[in-house]
Amino acid sequence: MEMQTVEPRSYGKDCEDCTGPERIDVLRFQRAIRAITGKWKIEIVCSLVGGPMRFGELRRALPGVTQHMLTAQLRTLEHDGIVIRTVYAEMPPRVDYALSRAGIELMPTFAALRDWALRYEHQLPD
Repeated sequence: MEMQTVEPRSYGKDCEDCTGPERIDVLRFQRAIRAITGKWKIEIVCSLVGGPMRFGELRRALPGVTQHMLTAQLRTLEHDGIVIRTVYAEMPPRVDYALSRAGIELMPTFAALRDWALRYEHQLPD
C-alpha cells in the first residue's frame, strides 16, 4: 500500500480566526448535499443548463438512465426546488423540465467543485 503524505493545514490570512462551522451549518450542508446527490441528479441538472427539456430529450441525453429512475429523480429535484416542471394544456400534454433559480445558482458551486476535482484528481478515489 502506498503511503500518502498529508500536508499540514495552512489557511493563510483568509482564515486567521477560523473556528469551524457551527452544528447548524453542518446540518445545512448535509441537507444541501442530499439535495444534489443521488443517482443521476448531477447529470440531470447539468443537462438542463442549456435550457428546458422534455422528458424524452432528457432520456436521450442520459444514456443508461431508466424511465423509472429519471422520473423518480426529477420528482425529487422538483420537490427540493432545483427543477421546475411545467405542464402545458395541449393535446397530447407537453411537459418541460427546467432549472429553477436555485438550480441555476448551483452552477458556480459545480464549477468550483470541478476545479477542485481537477486540482486533486491524483488523490481522489476512482
